[in-house]
Amino acid sequence: MGERVGIVLASDDPERLYVAATYVATELAMGKEVVIFAAGRSVLALAGRGGAGGPYYEKMRELKVDWHSLLKASKPLGLKIVACETALRIYEVSPDELDKELVDAVSSMYTFLEEVGNGRVVAF
Repeated sequence: MGERVGIVLASDDPERLYVAATYVATELAMGKEVVIFAAGRSVLALAGRGGAGGPYYEKMRELKVDWHSLLKASKPLGLKIVACETALRIYEVSPDELDKELVDAVSSMYTFLEEVGNGRVVAF
């Protein structure tokens, strides 16, 4: 098993998600194993209720560097995405609303940290 990197997402801001997705894709390209824990408002983006807008979002989509495209392209490289079960309850998001192309599981921060083990954890 290679080095593991855990990413905690907490925002549905498209520019912040873009930076996180770029970081994820780069770590995967460098041979790292990456697991995202989607907490806070990021669950809204994964349910299609956020993660868009702003003056540059359409340009990002045109260039295919928007967060969703980057994460989707990262899945075949081994990216795993876990949605926070508590955030889903807070924001009233059903697990059925989550983007099935991206989200692999719904779980807890505890389980996420166990999976990352001694790996690095970065928050966005």
